[in-house]
Amino acid sequence: MMKFATNSLILFFLLTLYCTGIGEKSEIVIREASGITRLQDAVLIVGDDADGQYFELTINDENAHIIPVDPLKVRSIPMPGASLASDLEAIDVLADGRICVLSEDLNCLLARQGKGAKPYGIIAEYDKSLSEFAGRGLEGLAVKSLPGENSRVAVLWEGGYPEQASLPSELRNRIGRFPLNPVIVVHDVERNGTAGMITQPLNRILLEVPKPEGEIPDAQRFRGADLVWHEWKDDKRPEQRIQGFIVLLSSDNSPLESSDVRKYYRYKILLRFDMEGIPYGEPLEINPIGSEWLHANCEQLGNGRMDQHLKTVCRLLDEEEWENVNWEGLGWFIKGQKLITVYDKNPMDPPFALVIDIPEHWR
Repeated sequence: MMKFATNSLILFFLLTLYCTGIGEKSEIVIREASGITRLQDAVLIVGDDADGQYFELTINDENAHIIPVDPLKVRSIPMPGASLASDLEAIDVLADGRICVLSEDLNCLLARQGKGAKPYGIIAEYDKSLSEFAGRGLEGLAVKSLPGENSRVAVLWEGGYPEQASLPSELRNRIGRFPLNPVIVVHDVERNGTAGMITQPLNRILLEVPKPEGEIPDAQRFRGADLVWHEWKDDKRPEQRIQGFIVLLSSDNSPLESSDVRKYYRYKILLRFDMEGIPYGEPLEINPIGSEWLHANCEQLGNGRMDQHLKTVCRLLDEEEWENVNWEGLGWFIKGQKLITVYDKNPMDPPFALVIDIPEHWR
């Protein structure tokens, strides 16, 4: 009798799992993707609304230019001890192998605290000059390896127009109408160590971003979304290499409340900057590259679940002329050759990642 009752309970439990869908592989849809990097045979992604975790997606084709972020293939990786780490904007890998993430809300960099440690904690905290102001805060992260598995870290404060809804009403048509320049702060993190409060960084770099068109506040002005370390040949002295960054820039406007001009996001570019914050050479526009590769990919799509999703995304982007795609994350896909970027929410989740070959003269 007892054996029958036990078997009945097991059968009831299994039927419950089946009927409720528990036990099946659940879909993990990354919403508001904001940072991306590559680690071996996978890309790592963070999202604005996914606190205390990052995501991993295995790369199946290294020659692909469009990588769908398929919810059935994404793994969520919890970060023990970092459940309060919110508004994650960027992700990278330190030279000692630790995965680090940048929290805009906490104004800090988080990673495992030492070799073999399980909990994540704050390994670098940034002063109030880099704190969030009217929706503008720390947005980008790049890591460069130094000898002895030490790391040189660059974080990007985005700048751009302050968000009007985040300002007191009496300030919205005053200081809220002037765009702020992005700032890069550089500091080191020792192998398996922490950097503490960053009050005297190695470099504090004000980026001289281009001004695309018109007069503020209706004019488009750039904010910095993410960056990677890079070096390239000097055009005038090819025997010399220039140290600096490739920065992902995205523009918008800040129309007056009484104006009939709407809010829109026109330009998305990659641009090189030297260590003084001076732009170098011509920018590389992202939208035409994305449009070309997505259409080439769409022509080969079938009727699968993600195929249909990408077809819908392609149609939406054509309708919007790619105007409002907010490219948020940037990382090396193949160091010195190919970059990978991902967009935030618009036009439709789950997003796709775009792989971009940098021009030969950028190398």
